[in-house]
Amino acid sequence: MESNKFKVLIFYPNEPMVGVTPSNLAYLSACLKEAGNDVKLFDCSLYESVRYEPRPDGEEGLQSQKFRQEKTQDELRTKLGHTKKSPIDDYIKLRETNVHEDFARVVDEYKPDLIAITVVDSTIEFSYDFIESIRGERPPIIMGGVGATFSYEKILKSGYIDYVNAGEGEESLPELCERLKNGEDVSDCKNIYLMGEDGEIIKNPMRPIVDIDAMPMPDFTIYEDQRFYRPFMGRVVRMAQMDWDRGCPYQCSYCAAPAILAKNRQEKIGNYYRVKSEDKIFEEMKFLIKKYKLDFLYISSETLLVIKMEKFKRIAERYKKEINLPFWCQSRLDSFTEERTKLLKEMGCQSVSVGLEHGNEEVRRKVLRKQLKNEAVYEGFKTLAKYNIRPTINSMMGLPDETREQVFDTFEINRQISKILKGNHNLNVFTFVPFSGTALRRIAVEKGYVDPDAPVSFSFYKESMLDMPSMSKEEITGLEKTAHLYIGLPKSDYPFIEIAEKDTPEGREMYDKLLDKLKKMREEDEGRMQEMGGQTGASREEDHLASPMNEFGGGQRPSY
Repeated sequence: MESNKFKVLIFYPNEPMVGVTPSNLAYLSACLKEAGNDVKLFDCSLYESVRYEPRPDGEEGLQSQKFRQEKTQDELRTKLGHTKKSPIDDYIKLRETNVHEDFARVVDEYKPDLIAITVVDSTIEFSYDFIESIRGERPPIIMGGVGATFSYEKILKSGYIDYVNAGEGEESLPELCERLKNGEDVSDCKNIYLMGEDGEIIKNPMRPIVDIDAMPMPDFTIYEDQRFYRPFMGRVVRMAQMDWDRGCPYQCSYCAAPAILAKNRQEKIGNYYRVKSEDKIFEEMKFLIKKYKLDFLYISSETLLVIKMEKFKRIAERYKKEINLPFWCQSRLDSFTEERTKLLKEMGCQSVSVGLEHGNEEVRRKVLRKQLKNEAVYEGFKTLAKYNIRPTINSMMGLPDETREQVFDTFEINRQISKILKGNHNLNVFTFVPFSGTALRRIAVEKGYVDPDAPVSFSFYKESMLDMPSMSKEEITGLEKTAHLYIGLPKSDYPFIEIAEKDTPEGREMYDKLLDKLKKMREEDEGRMQEMGGQTGASREEDHLASPMNEFGGGQRPSY
């Protein structure tokens, strides 16, 4: 390492092994290194216990989840029966040392010239704990990411953060580093927000959107090798995130994409949603597969099948010939047409993540601004079932003014979907989180349901942030806890499941009893399917990865 290089410590606040190895930090690292900087990553994902703790200044962090004692979310989902246990512990060893002390030690030893933290709403306050742990004089600190873009005011006023990178950072962060290295003024650096000498926030204009075809190859070398291993359908695969596009063109009220679209239009900096060229897509995939020895891909796109049909056909044909690896992706339910889904199957798609969001069509349309009819929901899942592509179905509850009856609309549609898919799926029903920049957060704040200054919960499994008349926080927590029981067990068990919602000795005992019943039902269903030779459809735990390309195009992985 050259001593005159400007050193950037990227800090990734995360729960233990949540999510695949993120590409956003890999792109930032590549751009920083291309500009002549030295880069090091501190990744919280590899620590056994990452939770909010009271800060040394006496302020309280968020409390740990009541009914969650597992080390990782994968362990919790396995316990709840959401997914099959995999031998991931044979590949990943989480650290048992104190994560805050280790961070402080890395800062001491590396002596960064800048600490760059990427955050979503739920990791903003969490990051302050680590900043407090730094011994001696702190280097300048910048926060970026969607959470920082829309929460810049409270971040800059916290006293912990010197700069906020609004929007994309692949060009603005290297420029900031160059200016800091040369002792130059940074107060007019585009995309950078900071406190002025008069105590007012300086919001610099945005620069044009990044040309995603011109970016360097993402630098995943900043991650430890074990971060590439992920549990998948009971197996362990070596996976990384591949970005085919950036942004989303839709207007869903629970997502920040509409606000980013509007900000880009206001600043006249270009379209938020854009797709990489075909050659760039395949150049990156081949590079990453070879360099990091990947045997499985996560094709990252907020809605993959929005890509224009002719272009998608060409990509599909090239993928089969040039890549030929199994993958998973995500898209909207109404995008799974017969032709597109058939192409996904032929390419090697094993699983898709889809946002059902809610079972009540009116709630989806009016509250969530998701124009998706129930008819399209059922057709989408029928098409996926036809081609044996296993979906993960994401829904949420605890929306502003949502009633218990409407929550049960979500449970009911998931019951019907389960029949269509014959068990070959994964279901998630999460508590709604009012993220900054979203229309639903604005509504929740205006109605007084959310304290605008309250930290956002640091977990998928958490107490609702909304204090509203239609449902209590305790009721929402109980419904989230028992959602899989309401969806998977006979309706005759509903009175018992209602008991299991309660956080009481009787409720916990009933919950454990019903969970055992659900697991036994699933084991019996799998046994019947195996006896019938799989003729009734794939088991929910069918191991596609035993022979990765079986019925997915065949052949061996090309060498590059």
